[in-house]
Amino acid sequence: MNLRKSKLRSNYFRSSQTVAFTMIAFFNAVQTCRRLKHIRVGVVVGNPPFESKLTTPGAEKAFAAYQKEFDGALPDKQLGYLFLHEAMKIVAAGGALCMLQQDGFLYNQGSVKFRRTFFKSWRVREVLDFVSVRGLFEAADTKVIVVVAAAEAPKENSRILHAVFRRTGRANAGQGFDIDYYDLHWVPNTVALSADDIWPANIVGGGRTFAFLERLKEYPTLKEYAEAQEWTFGDGYIEGDRGVSRDATHLIGENMFPSSAFKTDQIDRDEFRVIEKRDFEGPRTAENFSPPMLLVRKHIGLQHAVWEDSFLAFKNEIVGFAGKKADAPKLKAVDRWITENRKALQAFVALSSSRLFKKKATAIGASDIRALPYMENGALEISANEAIIAADIVDYQSDLVRLGDDSAALKKTAEKALDDFANVYCSQINVIYGQDALVPLTAYVWPGVVCQPFSFGGGTSVDWSGAEKLRGRVDRLLKEQRGSSINVTRIARIYDDRFIFFVKPNRLRYWLRSVALRDADETLSDLRQQGY
Repeated sequence: MNLRKSKLRSNYFRSSQTVAFTMIAFFNAVQTCRRLKHIRVGVVVGNPPFESKLTTPGAEKAFAAYQKEFDGALPDKQLGYLFLHEAMKIVAAGGALCMLQQDGFLYNQGSVKFRRTFFKSWRVREVLDFVSVRGLFEAADTKVIVVVAAAEAPKENSRILHAVFRRTGRANAGQGFDIDYYDLHWVPNTVALSADDIWPANIVGGGRTFAFLERLKEYPTLKEYAEAQEWTFGDGYIEGDRGVSRDATHLIGENMFPSSAFKTDQIDRDEFRVIEKRDFEGPRTAENFSPPMLLVRKHIGLQHAVWEDSFLAFKNEIVGFAGKKADAPKLKAVDRWITENRKALQAFVALSSSRLFKKKATAIGASDIRALPYMENGALEISANEAIIAADIVDYQSDLVRLGDDSAALKKTAEKALDDFANVYCSQINVIYGQDALVPLTAYVWPGVVCQPFSFGGGTSVDWSGAEKLRGRVDRLLKEQRGSSINVTRIARIYDDRFIFFVKPNRLRYWLRSVALRDADETLSDLRQQGY
């Protein structure tokens, strides 16, 4: 569809007629429909312009009306949001809207009020999330979601389907999209209205990930601690490349540690470079580079080190925390905290960073480092299950978001992970059903598919004779074609007397330990519903 057109199906026109409106005509058409109350639209399908300016008199009038109605400006004067808001008002009862929006609708803090107002006003049925898919549009790598909403108020028990589409070979080739069971997340509308972290948590697995992120966000932050200590902290210097030059006499002739050499938790003197005279757009101050300092690289690896020896400059790919000489022990304590909690902190950054979902790179922002949880003389108290979640986010889920088919989670087969999966799964089930403990049995592997059986009470093996004859049926069970452009990968969880069978694709992604936690939660829910 043309980037500047929305399609409206209206009872004002012939019943089956579809009319395309340009951006110029859209707001005028909406205002006409609102004046003539008998005119209502059955279906709206739109791909609005993502511009942060009001480009027509109709848009300006709609913007003013929005300000008056909701006592606040539209976020960044985003025209796409205005299209979404105005279009819903002319959809007939029982009608529906399907409209593209920029990823900021879900993931930018500036859009929170607008998003919550929309979710409170209309029954949003689905949010189709393409934030991890690159190259959807030829002209630009714009990150988008799709909002599907019904023209009615949400009910008390309404849920939103958050469907996360992955980066795959088919998507990259423009042939369609792939989605699987673990990419489908049902979000209660009450949660969507109150918890902004649910969306990034779903991107990297959902389930207990959300609770993990919410708990860590209750801690004080490294920024708050640094401010209380009156440390000087922030990015390193920025060289001038836009004709801007500021006084940088405190830098010229001094040593600089390049971020490219910050690959471990050490500062290697052999990597130092002497800063030569040139233009500096952001030279910072001498205090930013005076020891003692804690340096943290703006990278998902969270490389860090304390430097106490001498003046040492660094560029803006590193964040520094500089204190007084007496603060060296406190800086070292923060350094130890990052080392001891690295996996959990990396997972926290992956969940809370706005950058990692959108790019292939592993760079993070200074704000991500400042937001790290830190409690002096405290502990994160990571549980065994939280440690599993954090490890899988760092080792697998983050790369699954960024790389899709090229990630280890989709390249590796499952055989080596089955024992760990089974142990985690059984440990969760046996907390409730320990008297007749669930135990794993020998798995059966077809080409591309694994069946992992479990038995309450144990001691029984599965007779796999004739299993090869089921191969075709199993393949059809797990694969579903939706139209011409969507492939759905399903899983099967089968309950038979005291046995439980999992049938899934033979890829590590489906047999991770964090997935075992989600499977266990859903199994316990199933068993309760069956009266056990």
